[in-house]
Amino acid sequence: MRLRFSLQNLSLGVALVSLTAAGAASAQTLAGVNTHLVKPLDSATAAQGQTVAVKLDGSVKTPDGVKLPRGTELVGKIAAVKPSQNGGPASLSVVFTTAQLKGGKQIPVKATLLAAYPDDQGVEAQYSDSTMDTVTDQVSADHQVDQEPGALPGVTLKAAVKDADSGTFTKADGNFKLGAGTFFQVGVGSAASGSGASAAE
Repeated sequence: MRLRFSLQNLSLGVALVSLTAAGAASAQTLAGVNTHLVKPLDSATAAQGQTVAVKLDGSVKTPDGVKLPRGTELVGKIAAVKPSQNGGPASLSVVFTTAQLKGGKQIPVKATLLAAYPDDQGVEAQYSDSTMDTVTDQVSADHQVDQEPGALPGVTLKAAVKDADSGTFTKADGNFKLGAGTFFQVGVGSAASGSGASAAE
């Protein structure tokens, strides 16, 4: 009787450890990189499902070893859009799902927006401390973004690594447009754990 009880406790303990390990494995860290928007996004005319892409301004290596060189495009879609009605609020959510390398290779990715800045900063000042925060090398699994209007005039950015979407832009009083070249700082990682070794070839 005691032996059976001990074995049951041992089995329960192993199950709990397994669940804890699975939870830890699902918590993903991302690597930060500077990018810019390829085509404009306009809350007044955008449509759900419309393709959206940003291009990497530098190379990055994801926490699980996937190398994405400068010029790689992160491609995804508009996940949701709500245009302004009569000067009311407007919002637009995007999700990036694929890294498109220059040679045509595609890699599934998880991406979260960390910050956004206007496209009129000028090449010299692109990532200087006076105009933009330095992009972080490593983004924790519990990282959240709440960028108030100011960096993007009148537009708020909200995002979280745990969310399925990459980020949501909102304006309280009317539609907004993010021009081609708008700077996005993005946290990026592989969509599937363990896929990095083959993808990095």
